[in-house]
Amino acid sequence: MRAILRDGPVIRVTDDPDGVIGEFLEYALSAHALSRRERARLADDLAERFAPDGGGLTVPDLFVAYQAAEPDDLPPNLVEEARGELGRAELWVLTRLRFRGRPEASAVVEGDEVRRLLGEML
Repeated sequence: MRAILRDGPVIRVTDDPDGVIGEFLEYALSAHALSRRERARLADDLAERFAPDGGGLTVPDLFVAYQAAEPDDLPPNLVEEARGELGRAELWVLTRLRFRGRPEASAVVEGDEVRRLLGEML
């Protein structure tokens, strides 16, 4: 189980070597600050987006989070690692897109853990 580590405004997560999961949490929670929505409404929105049948999250040109249903949904470098879990577990692909010289990087996280991490941040 991953743990959240706060480092000022930066969110870090254990077992997240590329920082993708931490960035995912930052982007997901930034919707609250940008829209000035009540925290409860943000919680409801994120619960809907990351429910087992949810649509995920897209921050244009920066980040995408979606549920993987088939091997083609997995990032090429993570196919072998996650292929056996497809169909047995609810897998979410979190991808930082290439931006300002930073390389694209992805993490595959089970749905229950995505929801737990979001819940801890809220």
